[in-house]
Parts: sequence; C-alpha cells; structure tokens
Amino acid sequence: MSFFVVLIPRLIPIQTGFFSVAVAVLVSVSVQDLRPNPQNTSAFHLERIHQLLANPNISLATSPSAVVQPPAFSPPKYAIWVNSLWFLSLAISLICAFLATLLQQCARRYARTTQLPSYSPHKRARIRTFFFGGVKHLHLPFAVETLPTLLHISLFLFFSGLLIYLFNIDLTVFMALVCCVGLFTVVYSCITFMPLFRHDSPYYTPLSSSVWLFYAVISYAIHQFIETIAFFTPFVNATRKYFGDIEARDRRLIRGMDKTIEEIASRPPPETDSRILKWTIDALDDDNELEQFFEGIPGFFSSKLVEDPHRVIDELRHWMFADALSRFLDRSLTSNLLSESVKTRRFVICLNAADATFPDIVRGFLHDILSGRWHGTLQSVEMGQHLRTRAINRDRETGLYTQCVVAGIIASVRERDGGWYALATDQLRVSRGVVQEYVAHGDSVLLANLIHVARKILRTFEGDHYSAYISSRILPSVSHFDIRHTLPGLQRDFCALWNEIVREARNAGSDSTPTYILRYIRHLYVALHQGTDASPTMFSASTADHDDILSHDSSYPFCNIASHYTNPQAPADTI
Repeated sequence: MSFFVVLIPRLIPIQTGFFSVAVAVLVSVSVQDLRPNPQNTSAFHLERIHQLLANPNISLATSPSAVVQPPAFSPPKYAIWVNSLWFLSLAISLICAFLATLLQQCARRYARTTQLPSYSPHKRARIRTFFFGGVKHLHLPFAVETLPTLLHISLFLFFSGLLIYLFNIDLTVFMALVCCVGLFTVVYSCITFMPLFRHDSPYYTPLSSSVWLFYAVISYAIHQFIETIAFFTPFVNATRKYFGDIEARDRRLIRGMDKTIEEIASRPPPETDSRILKWTIDALDDDNELEQFFEGIPGFFSSKLVEDPHRVIDELRHWMFADALSRFLDRSLTSNLLSESVKTRRFVICLNAADATFPDIVRGFLHDILSGRWHGTLQSVEMGQHLRTRAINRDRETGLYTQCVVAGIIASVRERDGGWYALATDQLRVSRGVVQEYVAHGDSVLLANLIHVARKILRTFEGDHYSAYISSRILPSVSHFDIRHTLPGLQRDFCALWNEIVREARNAGSDSTPTYILRYIRHLYVALHQGTDASPTMFSASTADHDDILSHDSSYPFCNIASHYTNPQAPADTI
C-alpha cells in the first residue's frame, strides 16, 4: 500500500492534468466547426447583394421577391472525427485523473486506519491483514494498472484526431507530424513486444500483458492444431517429440508474463549468479557487510541453489574477486581499531572464500605476507594454527608458503602460551618436552625454527626455483636472535645446513636462491664463527644487504671446524 500512497497521488494526476489542458485548448478551437457560424450567413447575404449590384441586367423589379436562404449547415466529416476523438481523449484523461484521486483517498484511508499510534502492534497487524483480503479479492493492483492504460489510450486518441485535423489544414505540417508520431508508434510497439522476445527486458507498456497472452493463446492453438493433423499421418511420433518442448513453453506462457519471468528467474543460468556476485561486490562498501558476504561464499557455492558451481566460477572474474578480497584484507589487517581475533576471523573468512572460488588466491595472500605486506599477521598464533590445519593435502607450493608464514609467527610472537607451544610442536615435528628444552636454553627454539624452514626452502629449490625464492623472503623475520646462546647440537645442525646451502650455491652460481638464503642468514654464521678459521674475510655481519659482494657464491666459505658439524667427512669437498 505504501507504493500506492506515493506513486498514484503524485504521478498520475500530474500527467493527466498537463495532458488534459493541452487537449482542452485544441478542443476549444475545433468545436467551432461543429455548429453554424453567423459570419458564414452574413458572408452569404453580402455575396448575394454584391451579385445583384454588380449585374446591370437585373433590375429590382425583376429580382426575385423571396429572400434566398443559405444552404442548411452540415459540419464536415473530418471535424466530426476530430472532435469525437479529442472529446473522447479528454474524457478518458479526466476519468483517469479522477480515479487516481479516488485511489489516493483509499490509500490515505488505509494508512490512517492501520497506523494509528493508539493501536497496539498486534491490532495494527490484524487490521492490515483484514484490508489485505479486500485488496486481493477486489483486484486493487489491477485497478492501479488500469490507470496508465487509460492514459495511453487517451494519448493515442489525441494523436489520431490531430493527424486528421492537420490533414485537412496543411499537408506539410501533416507530413511532419506523421514522421514524429510514426517514430513514436514504432518505439512504443517495440517496447510493447520486447518482453515477448526478451524476458529480461525492463521495458514494458500496459499492452504488453495483453500481447503476451494473445501470443501465448494463438501459439498454443496453432501447435495443437498441427499436432492433431499429424496424428493422422505417419509422422505422429516425430511431431510429438518436436513439439513437446514448445507445448511446455506455451503452457508456461499462458500462465502470464509475471509467472513466466518468476519461473525463469528461479532457474538462472550460471552467468546470472556470477553477475549477482559481481554487482554485490561493487555495491558493498562497508567492511562488516563485506565480511558477511565473503563468509557466505562457500555456502553459496555448495548449496543446491547453484546447479553448476564450476561454470559460475568460470564466469566470475578472477582479478576482480581477488582484488576485492585483497583490499578487504588490507583494510582489516592494517587497522589499529580491530582486535586480533577480528583480524584472524576475517583472514580465515577470506581464505575460505578463496578456496571456494579460486584456490590460487590463497597462494597470493601467503605471497603478500612473505613479502612483508601484512607483517602484522605474523603476530597471531591463532592464524598460524589455522594455516597449519589448511596446509594438509595442499599443493607443494602452498604448503611451503604456509610453513614459512608459520615459521615467521613462531619467531615473532613473544607471549609463548599453550597455543604457541602447540604451533611450534606441530611445525618442528618434535615433542612438547623438546620445545620446552629449546625455550629453556636461550634462543634455541628460534634456531631450530630457522633450520627447519631453511631446509624446507633448500629442498624446494631442487624442483621449484621460484617458490624457493619467494619463500626465502621470510628468513630475515626468523633470523633475529643470538645464535651464540643456543644448544651446541643445534649449532652443529646450523653449520651442516650452511655447508649444504653453500654447496648448492656453488652449483647454482651467483644470484641464485641458495645465495639469497646465505645472504639472509650470514649474520648468524659470522656471530657463530668469530675468531675462528671459518670466519669470512670478504664480509662481516654489518655488510649492507644490497652490497654486490653478497650476490657472489664465492663470498661464502664452508664451515671446516670439526666441532661445528656432526659428520667429520662433510666438508671434504669444501675447496
């Protein structure tokens, strides 16, 4: 009813008011042609007098004594048609305005009756329900739809009368108006018939429903007639098979335009769902709304409403969805107003949304973390635990990125509670007692964490240089500790790993991933080998990271101190 309260009283009376004024002005001119004009009678008698005075052969004595009367008045046919059409147009437009005013009063009565402040909510609900029965059974929506139809009919009657009027006045003006009205008629006809050929057409006229129903009935009758004739021929089976789908379509069309559109929209093609997702992403600008939207993505693609999730995903633009997730995460993870639990929840929601659509986006997020874009994520143990859970059954590249991010979290978090111990135990694949022993001996747990992730990166380098290079970016975050106050066993493991990396760097050459690994952990090697024969002479811990000398594999020596590695035969090929 609120629709009727706003639309009917404002639009229909205004339109009909302007239109009625225009018709009334022209009718006041054309109506003169329907009755005798005294000036025509005077002109007739003056003409007779002129004839008598101008002809010298006619004397007054011989002139007829009876006064000649002008012929009986008969309005021209075009005037009758013009005035009939214009008066009918004027009457219909005035009736339309009156009905609109009447419906406006009905709507106001409904609003006044159902919205009294003194009524309780349940009483207002009952009154609305009571009136709704009358609205439904007395076809109020149909009455409202009738008003634009009357206005359109009135307009076409006006144009018809105007064309007839100008045809008898001036052909040039008539042809100009014919072109204008003809173009308008073509456009109006296209708008009327367009829903019949394109069910998603937003254009519609009051005649579209009638045209729709007429087409559906005629089409159904023709197909039934053809099928009946084919029954007496050998082609009955082929005909039924051919017309089976057409007959079902015709039956659906007969039910009406709105019902057909509703049925078609309930079974949308995959591109429709994709457009819905795109429009929703573009429309939402509040982070809380975006959070709810992304949280519902996995359920949307796994629901029965989506018949072909893979096609929907194919229609969805990868870059747009990834950009929306990335911008949402960027605002969330860099905000100083959100708690860590909210940041973690949103991060998990985005990962789930990416998994349900484009799993490679997850690798992109991990890539951003390793590159230092969202360094704050390395402070969340809860996020690390979630990443460890997701790493199961993942591809090798994503699994490596996940372990590197978790390693960064283990190294960055200073509050080592039960969650941190569980994360470190799972990451290092040792018992909780071993982790507790590491923690009790300086930065041993950080050294064990570094050795674990560096060895993973080095193993990946053998088959995937790019993933190893990206993963090595986490090493500066996990190598900030004092290696001199760590367990001797872990120090020996570090030297063994160092020699292994140096060997790979010599094989791969300068500016390789092993060289980058050595560049990032060289300060630990320098600190551990100060004052020994294995101390590097070409660089020190204070050498700038961008120094060109660090790009050469020959800049990194092997550790040849027997007490620094477990297997005495390891450095045999160090030279």
